[in-house]
Amino acid sequence: MEDKIGLSNAEWKLMDYLWEESPKTIADMVAHFEGSTNWDRHVIIMMLKRMEAKKAVAYETVGRAKHYYPIVEQSQACVQETKDFLERVYKGSMGLMLTTMVKQESISPEDLEELRRILNEGVDQHD
Repeated sequence: MEDKIGLSNAEWKLMDYLWEESPKTIADMVAHFEGSTNWDRHVIIMMLKRMEAKKAVAYETVGRAKHYYPIVEQSQACVQETKDFLERVYKGSMGLMLTTMVKQESISPEDLEELRRILNEGVDQHD
């Protein structure tokens, strides 16, 4: 993915919903987020317009309703967000991030074992 999308936290929440099941209408989204957010119809429309401009979502008009769907894959967005976070917070150093997490005991023994497995697979692929 060449263009950075740069989703806000609220936009991630909306994208997660659309990645789960789409297309969705604005009415679907309002109903889904009612009670868990204070988003009304106007807030969702504003977010969707921003997300359209970022080329994260698109829609098809069916009758009088717009049916929204994601046009960026979840995996692509996650990779980009991870790279942006790593660069912004740890100046691109994966080692510094992992050291910080291990020292702060933010990594469970299960996660640490999975990380070892992933690193070993990476080493094996480069041999």
